[in-house]
Parts: sequence; C-alpha cells; structure tokens
Amino acid sequence: MNQIAVRVADPEDGMTIAALQKTTWQATYGEWIPDVVAGLDLSRTAHNWSAAATRHGQRVAVAEGPDGIQGFAWSGPPEESEPEGTGELLALYVLPEAQGRGVGSLLLADSMTWLSAQGYTGCVVWALERYAPARRFYERSGFVPASATRFWRGLTEVRHWRDLR
Repeated sequence: MNQIAVRVADPEDGMTIAALQKTTWQATYGEWIPDVVAGLDLSRTAHNWSAAATRHGQRVAVAEGPDGIQGFAWSGPPEESEPEGTGELLALYVLPEAQGRGVGSLLLADSMTWLSAQGYTGCVVWALERYAPARRFYERSGFVPASATRFWRGLTEVRHWRDLR
C-alpha cells in the first residue's frame, strides 16, 4: 500500500477511470444489473470523467501505484437536498484485485480531507443495501446508516452520514 499515492485526476485520466468503472461495476453490480453494466459506453463515460476532473467545486482523485490507477473517488456538493454544510462522496471504486489493501481507505481519507477543506461539516454517501462489503467499509470508517433510502438503477441504496468536524 505504501507505493500507492492519491492525486487529483487529470482530464487525460478519463478513459482509465471509465475502464476502471466498468471493471468494478461488472464485479459489483454485474449479477444484479447486467444490462446496465454491459451498456456502459466507455467513450461517453471517459468524456464525462474528463469533464468532471476539471469541474469547479468537485474533486476526482485517483489512487495510483506501480501498476497504474487502482481506484478513484469523486466528491463534491450533494446531488440531493441535504442539510446545510453537507458534502457528498459521489463515488468510490477500487479494482477488485486492489481491494483489501488500503486503497479505498486512502481515497476516502483524501475525499474527507478535501470536503472538510471546502467548508463541509458532514458527508453523505449512498451505498447499495444488498452490497454488504461497501456498507461495512463505510460504517468502519465512521459513517452511520440512516433510515433514508432511494433507488439507483432499480436497486435500493441506503444513506450513510459522517461528521467531518
């Protein structure tokens, strides 16, 4: 893990992030929403990540090591109505072969530090109700599950919140 460094993504990282997203979506969601995963357009997704990398008020960070980019995190203002001062961890994905090695923890710590520096005092993240590994990861990292749920591509997500003060 000590060979992994977190850095701000460049627009040139768009295709690598898109490919990583497709790989992690296949491993995580492939069983539940195979058509969505199969239909993920790499070119369009790469364009979207390249644009997000330069969007003011948001941060896309990548965890990079000797074998290239191992994961990414995207944070910024919340997508839905949240209490004043709440930011959101919009995405955090780590390649299956890099999971359990601290890559996700590095990305999460970087995102929490960045959100706090932007003046956010809390953070929300939505995790699939049925995907226990992600929920455990967030809960071990100080996020508390709430009763709020929403639907994402037909799957139930549970809202988790963490104080950043």
